[in-house]
Amino acid sequence: MTASPHGPFENLRHDLGDALILRPLKPEHAKALGAAMAEIPPWSVVNWSAPSIAASLQREVPALKRFEVLQDGRLAGIVAIQNPFLHGPYLQLFCVLPEFQGRGLGHRLLQWMEDEAHKGGARQLWLCVSTFNTRAEALYRRFGFEQAGLFDKLAIDESDEIFMRKRLF
Repeated sequence: MTASPHGPFENLRHDLGDALILRPLKPEHAKALGAAMAEIPPWSVVNWSAPSIAASLQREVPALKRFEVLQDGRLAGIVAIQNPFLHGPYLQLFCVLPEFQGRGLGHRLLQWMEDEAHKGGARQLWLCVSTFNTRAEALYRRFGFEQAGLFDKLAIDESDEIFMRKRLF
């Protein structure tokens, strides 16, 4: 991974090795990501349309950094981090596209988030996951996240949202 003279999540490009690159989301990739995400859980479950997702990916939000994920030069997903949050960053959006799943990218991206958070002296990492998204929840738990709260029927009536935290020290 390349060293950074900047604060956490401030580099324009993050080289994680093995041809895994994070860089600011390009507007032209928001539409492609929106189309892909609309077809897969959790976005398909909550019926988010491709245009709605693409529009949300391009909306300016203070303190939110969006990074497209490239593997071997191909668009593999997106990560959005809100920093600062509660004494550490919040993983606002996390998507590894299906053809890139099962290769350890999710773990590597979470490790990158933790490494960046350490640069800023963060005490914890935060995220929220739907209870129907059991595969993502399992990844987060393997990485050390624990339930910090539960919001019933927040996104849809058939599911709850688990607010999760990983303590860094």
